[in-house]
Amino acid sequence: MLSLFLPLDPLFNPCVGVCASRADTLNLVGAALYSRNNPFSGFVEFTPYANVYLPLGERVQGGAFVSLSAFNGRSRALSVGAWNPYREYNLEVVDWTSEPVIGKKPLFEAFQYRAFLWLKAERISLRSGRDYVKVSPSVRYPLFLSGWGYPLDWIYLLSGEVGVFRGYAGFARVPDTVENRRIAFQRMEVLLGSLTLAITEAVAYTRTDSWKYANPLVLYYVVQRLETADNDDNLFLHVDATLNLGNFRVYGEFMGDDPSFFHGEGQAPLWGATAGINYSGSFKVYLEASTVAPFTYAHYTRINDLAARGVPLATYLGQDYRAAYLRLERGRVFAEYEYVLHGSTPFGLAHENSGLPPDDPFPRPPLSEWHRFGVGMIVDVGKNFGSFSLNGRVGIRLGLDIRNGGVYPAFSFVWGGEGAVGVNR
Repeated sequence: MLSLFLPLDPLFNPCVGVCASRADTLNLVGAALYSRNNPFSGFVEFTPYANVYLPLGERVQGGAFVSLSAFNGRSRALSVGAWNPYREYNLEVVDWTSEPVIGKKPLFEAFQYRAFLWLKAERISLRSGRDYVKVSPSVRYPLFLSGWGYPLDWIYLLSGEVGVFRGYAGFARVPDTVENRRIAFQRMEVLLGSLTLAITEAVAYTRTDSWKYANPLVLYYVVQRLETADNDDNLFLHVDATLNLGNFRVYGEFMGDDPSFFHGEGQAPLWGATAGINYSGSFKVYLEASTVAPFTYAHYTRINDLAARGVPLATYLGQDYRAAYLRLERGRVFAEYEYVLHGSTPFGLAHENSGLPPDDPFPRPPLSEWHRFGVGMIVDVGKNFGSFSLNGRVGIRLGLDIRNGGVYPAFSFVWGGEGAVGVNR
């Protein structure tokens, strides 16, 4: 359970396909304490939580998970300023510039990452509530939802399977200051032995009829093209494939919003691609490369881009980049290297509002070049005392960043502890 609150690297998420927080099938009440970059002071987060498990029958299970986090500083939800590809939003520490939610003095701020209900039967599941969700086979550069951008309020998140087919559908409110912001997606996977093929249709939009895409069985393309007077809704197509060969997993994904090679010249080439290979044996290797064209995640206006409060919901680099990532793991120790060549097109800028040529080579100058080296270690410890359990985690990362020729040492230290007690059903 501690892993829900205490990742060392918020941009590393090796789950596959459609992933959300996994609540244990236990009744627990607990609390987690977490800090980073200083073992005694600085940013500290305290998160009490409750996990309720409800067996509803021989083949049906259910439950609820609720947590609330308090910070000794300003909430990350309010910290988003100008977008920067090098900021780690999930580890952001922000000085006080406004009143906290409690009193007139800077006591603490609060935020809620997760609060959801779930039901699960033999071949179908339903989840409703606030949670991070990832939809991608990629580790570092997912092109649709990364699972690290910002939690979404899921009206529903459905999954089901029949034979070799797996289907998913999600409809969510985007927690933002813009009214009626919504995101919806539909995904179909086909399992052909060691090969998995998938297609995902997604839409981000803001309109008075906020339930327009709520039907999980109707294609969004039909709703947008035939049942909508304007073209303001941001429709995406996402395809991916994964091949498992023994200890190796090879995968790739492509995402497009009206790619120019589909409809001729004079349009911005709105697309992105990621490919990677993983090895999992006596040690682990992750190797991934990605590129996303400018303007890909924007559609006429910022309110219809793939973001929440200005933070990208897909790859943390946003758009207008080329990047590669290598990570080696052996037990508790890891080493990593990342190369990023990022252009100057800001995230959320639509081509129609840019005044820039649509088809110039990218990344667009002026360029930012980043070499990111790092080594680290994560140690987990735990002890059970009957129905009471204690868990702890300590992580450290030493790094060196070379940005545009400048050398910058990097250091991350995280620590956390969790206590939980089981409650008899």
